[in-house]
Amino acid sequence: MSGFDPDWLALRAPADDAARDAGLLAQAAAWVRPGETILDLGAGTGATLGALGPLAPRARWRLADNDAALLALAAARGAAIGALVETVVVDLAAAPEAVFTPAPRLVTASAFFDLLSGAAIVRLAEAAARAGAAVYAALTYDGVERWEPPHPEDAAVRAAFLADMRRDKGFGAALGADAAPALASALAEQGYRVATAPSPWRLEAPRDAALIAALAVGQAEATGAGAGWLAARRAARRVVVGHVDVFATPG
Repeated sequence: MSGFDPDWLALRAPADDAARDAGLLAQAAAWVRPGETILDLGAGTGATLGALGPLAPRARWRLADNDAALLALAAARGAAIGALVETVVVDLAAAPEAVFTPAPRLVTASAFFDLLSGAAIVRLAEAAARAGAAVYAALTYDGVERWEPPHPEDAAVRAAFLADMRRDKGFGAALGADAAPALASALAEQGYRVATAPSPWRLEAPRDAALIAALAVGQAEATGAGAGWLAARRAARRVVVGHVDVFATPG
């Protein structure tokens, strides 16, 4: 998996924070006792740490990613809120089990599982189960999008984007919009009690104009959408982008 642009991660951060399901976030925080470890997969610049850290202030964080530069930003973010943080540069596609030792109390991820293949999701669910850890996976893309006002090319561009989401991101052919139910199923197979909740982005211009424009450009680049669609979408008034949050506890 290649690293993400930190500017993109910063741009999407307010929408992510607003979208997270508050109930599942609170349950995840309550699961961790002082001094226990939270393992954050694909940690990036620390989105999960920023959301969950203040609710579990005495937890220890193990941030795992293949991008050392992003992890450095995440570590600084943790230091700013007084969190106890260690970073691990690791290829999660090749050796995910390595970061599960010592065993964490909670495994977390944000906007991560839709990058994975079905086999990779099963492998991580099995690793979490062996560790006896709960799992909190937020902001997994579910394929739902509504742009206002509508455009005649929306359906074709969306179909092309859903197909692009299934490209290999380093873990095999990604599940994309099918990842959240696949994760819930894989955890249930391991005996977990699984709860899910929608966590859609609800974007409005002018407040979210920069993120709306970035989404439009990204989808146009991924799908080859025409200039007319791109111009209309950059100027969209409202956009809903669907995600799903998952919290699962060992049976």
